[in-house]
Amino acid sequence: MGNNINERPDNRKRTEKALKASETRYRRLFEAAKDGIIILDPKTGIIQDVNPFLINLLGYSKEQFKDRAIWDIGSFKDRLSNRENFSELQDNDYIRYEDMPLQTASGKLINVEFVSNVYMENNKKVIQCNIRDITARKIAERALFESKKKYSIYIENAPYGIFVIDEKGMYLDANKATTKITGYSSIELLKMSIKDIIAEESIITATKLFKSLLKKGSVSGEIKYMHKNGSMRWWNVDAVKLNEHSYLVFTSDITGKKKSEADLIYYGYHDYLTGLYNRRFHEEELKKLDKKSNLPLSVIMCDINGLKLINDSFGHDSGDRLLIKAAEIIKKACAKNGVISRIGGDEFAVLLPNTSVEEAVEIAAHIKELASEVTVANVELTISCGYDTKKNEKQEILEVLANAENHMYIHKVYERSSMRSKTIDLIMNTLFEKSKRESMHSNRVSTICKAIAQKMDFNADDVNQIRIAGLIHDIGKIGIDEKILNKEERLDVDEKKEIEKHPEIGWRILSSTNEFSELAQFVLDHHEKWDGSGYPNGIKGEMIPLEARIISVADAYDAMTSKRSYRVGITQEEAINELRRCSGTQFDPKIVEVFVNQVLPYAGDFKEDKCLLSGNVLKVETKDKA
Repeated sequence: MGNNINERPDNRKRTEKALKASETRYRRLFEAAKDGIIILDPKTGIIQDVNPFLINLLGYSKEQFKDRAIWDIGSFKDRLSNRENFSELQDNDYIRYEDMPLQTASGKLINVEFVSNVYMENNKKVIQCNIRDITARKIAERALFESKKKYSIYIENAPYGIFVIDEKGMYLDANKATTKITGYSSIELLKMSIKDIIAEESIITATKLFKSLLKKGSVSGEIKYMHKNGSMRWWNVDAVKLNEHSYLVFTSDITGKKKSEADLIYYGYHDYLTGLYNRRFHEEELKKLDKKSNLPLSVIMCDINGLKLINDSFGHDSGDRLLIKAAEIIKKACAKNGVISRIGGDEFAVLLPNTSVEEAVEIAAHIKELASEVTVANVELTISCGYDTKKNEKQEILEVLANAENHMYIHKVYERSSMRSKTIDLIMNTLFEKSKRESMHSNRVSTICKAIAQKMDFNADDVNQIRIAGLIHDIGKIGIDEKILNKEERLDVDEKKEIEKHPEIGWRILSSTNEFSELAQFVLDHHEKWDGSGYPNGIKGEMIPLEARIISVADAYDAMTSKRSYRVGITQEEAINELRRCSGTQFDPKIVEVFVNQVLPYAGDFKEDKCLLSGNVLKVETKDKA
């Protein structure tokens, strides 16, 4: 009869058995799944089934899920709040929410991935919703984000430059320190290549480093670059490969370090003040030049006369200016032919390869001629020169050097005396120009000292010596601030301490000269007191030179009787009483008696004398009153 419309029993049983097996497998998968699964009625949205994983995940019982619409379950209300949302599910075969926040029955907030699929089952539509817990992943993502954010802040605010470049050297990113180091803004840098700021002399080095970075993945080095303002600076660079197309670079500006290194090298062979070579270089260069090809090899030794005197009198700034001028003159006289070094405080050496003795003599004379045209602090610059020449290989270069030095000292002894005497005259004139009061005071003290010495039967030479000592007793005040010397009000404690330095300054100035070295001790001690309470050394009695004791009385008398803006000078009678009161404590009693009894009654008031400073001798014209 054709095909039997009724299925054979054995086939039906096999089909039922297969279906049952399939349902069993599905149920096992459904029950064992590690994602939450909800089966919905495609028309009503009623939950038809829910697997154990979702029950455990959300904390609701199976009964709380069954026969309820999905939008009635508290966890899904925010996203699937009404039938319109469900209609979207019905109309789309696939819907996915990457991050859906759900709240469990206990109130804990979790993150899930929600995926709905529509498919046919036994000719019927079914909506299956898969719910995957992504809370741990979201926590990790948030942690990663926070970490990136934190380290991004660290990088952006790091004190050293950090930037990213591509395989062509173009900037991809740069932190604030990079913009500060280079002078370019981030916007400007992102349009540039690192080649745009590398200094020309570092291009080869930078190219090698970049090739090494591309090949090895890491590199370190130092590169000179140009700041936006045009200045040349130095980078320390460390770079590593990030990926195939980007490289992370760490930089710091080491310009200061490189300058210090350069200075260390430079000043290892140069004098810091004059910029000439130093003794170390001179000694090394002397050995290098000592060969046949440089003969005749001449040496000129130069010495600045009176440098110590200038330092003590006018300060080290003046002395430094004198040295700088001397260096300039020696360089000018040598006209690039010699190797010039400052080998001591006031000594210079000139090495002249292939220079005859006649040429050396001419250069030395030119040095002296140029020096005579220069003055510093009103002091004429004088340079003593000595020279010698190595003419053959048998001569020892050190012997030639010694001969030049000895020759220089012969000239120095001859020239120094005249120069220092002129300088003493200049110092006194300079002091008197600084303070008219000091000029008048020194002249009166000189006159009083001469009068006392005459009454004490000093011989003519000694009278002249004490006269000059009285005139220059305050020469050390040349080193005292002019404001203090001319101050109209009383001096404060610090200003008094400054003034009390003048005996020692005067001693240093005078002891450096042959003509006035004997007077140096009188000047040093003229503020010592008979009882030992004076300064600077607290000596007493006859340990104080007689001349210093005479100056002390003359100095005190003039100070008491002279007018000051803050007081009127006392009368002669009052001054005499004060001298006698301090006799035996501040003053030598014998000198006080000579001055009071033998000088004052016949001299009357001491008028201002004229101070004539000429040549090498300090002369004072006085009018003695009989």
